[in-house]
Amino acid sequence: MSELLCWNCGENLDDIPRPISRHATCGNCFNELHCCRLCRHYDPKRTMQCFEDRADPPLQKENANFCDFYSPQFGAFEGSIASKSESAQSELNVLFGKGEPTKSGVEEEHEPAALSDEEAAKKRLDDLFN
Repeated sequence: MSELLCWNCGENLDDIPRPISRHATCGNCFNELHCCRLCRHYDPKRTMQCFEDRADPPLQKENANFCDFYSPQFGAFEGSIASKSESAQSELNVLFGKGEPTKSGVEEEHEPAALSDEEAAKKRLDDLFN
């Protein structure tokens, strides 16, 4: 059996008593643990983001809730996944030949792209919609 990790920071939660209380928090990042993001029924690709049809999922998936169907998910931490806006910005930067965004979210300084880079970016953009 794999270890239970915090959905936000990846901290090991073996020292948290089971069943996980609604008031339990991660000792490292202090995020609440009895929430949708740590539940085995959570799926961000679904409309209501919950596999359990009988559940009434809350709007804030990171906040503690009173869900009766809550069951901790081993492997809920996905540190490599960026937010949608960060991911979209990164893809646009690559598409148009700009520098990689810095950790602060501000683009690095770079020289203007040559004409051939612009044409290549336009071609990649056209390929996306074809």
